[in-house]
Amino acid sequence: RIIKTDTHHVINTGNHSPINAKPYFKTIEQRKNIQHEIDNMLKAGIIIPSHSPWSSPVVLLKKPNGEFRFIIDYRKLNSITTKDCYPQPTVEELINRLGGHSWFTKLDLKSGYYQIPIHPADKSKTAFITQDGLYQFQVLPMGLMNAPPSFQRVMNNIIGYNRWDYILVYLDDILVFSHSFDDHMKHLQQLFTVLNTHQFTLNLAKCSTAQQSIEFLSHTITKDSIVPSKQRIQAILDMPQPTSLSQANKFIGKIGWYRRFIPNFAQIAAPIHKVTNKIKQKKKEFYWSEEQIQAANKLKRVLTEEPLVLKYPHPTASFILSTDASEYATGGTLKQIISGQVHYNYFLSRLLTATERNYSTIDREALAIFWCMEKLQQYLGGRDVTTISDHKPLQQFHKKVKVNSKRIEHWLIKHQEIIPQITAVIY
Repeated sequence: RIIKTDTHHVINTGNHSPINAKPYFKTIEQRKNIQHEIDNMLKAGIIIPSHSPWSSPVVLLKKPNGEFRFIIDYRKLNSITTKDCYPQPTVEELINRLGGHSWFTKLDLKSGYYQIPIHPADKSKTAFITQDGLYQFQVLPMGLMNAPPSFQRVMNNIIGYNRWDYILVYLDDILVFSHSFDDHMKHLQQLFTVLNTHQFTLNLAKCSTAQQSIEFLSHTITKDSIVPSKQRIQAILDMPQPTSLSQANKFIGKIGWYRRFIPNFAQIAAPIHKVTNKIKQKKKEFYWSEEQIQAANKLKRVLTEEPLVLKYPHPTASFILSTDASEYATGGTLKQIISGQVHYNYFLSRLLTATERNYSTIDREALAIFWCMEKLQQYLGGRDVTTISDHKPLQQFHKKVKVNSKRIEHWLIKHQEIIPQITAVIY
């Protein structure tokens, strides 16, 4: 069912003439599978028969269970579509907002994209062709270039100001978060009223209501802490050693999702990045030697041996930022001491650029402080930080009238807005 909204998905192709493609050849059995999917979508009102001059071919992808997934190859259409730059929230931004809240409800929209309308003038551009017919969408299909920003725009417009107070929206996932159970019931009632007014349909089987621990965006969230999803971690552990560039990128991408939980991630993963960064344009030169195997195995060990738990910042406890830089990497650890216990809030690291590797020791160590402070701004919220550096010459450097480094003096000027947050730099 299409929701009630004045916002539509638009496919801006400028003055480009219609593009069309011949259908990909399929076996009789595959054609039957495709037609079965088409018939279901026709009955649901998702698509209609078309006479469009536009067309994109259909692809069948085989799932692990042997079934086929019906998708449309919109690459040609996407290549001539103007990009929609509507902002998308980051996973980190959303997760950071949940700290301190005790009650959570996650709602899943049933076939979320299929509830979003397409502008009438652009429906013909969604046409897809098979060996047996031509059809076009009445609603937003998967695979279109600007589908995610369109979906986010619609949801933000409908949820309104509540998205800053007690609702998060990430594509077709909606999360309600509240401090108390009574507040949570009020928030849910307000949200359900909005969803009902706009005729949204929920997938009840995937909804979780009034929980004090919730799975959201591959993390387990509670009032005080963030933990990686057990299923996601197990999926990484089950991955074999890569034998191609795409597999290497997939491995480092999946484990990189949790880099904020892993101390010195950049240093550990450096041998893998050495391969993936070097041969992006030269896939045939791929190699995976003992150095890469050891790095991959170490990252997997960290996922199982270390307690991968990050604490949300305590509202009154002081922040401590420990930074360090080596010849090829930089990073830091943000933590708080509460009742004598160390609460880790964030681990961050990155490789140095070729230019940065030529910096003097004091410049590299100062870079670690400035980079960490800049990266952590949305997390610190303007609060004071005590910084610990293992480089003695940097003690209280931010308060000195003159620093024996032009580069550091430049950074002090560039970052003058965040310098007041640093209460001390100690050795």
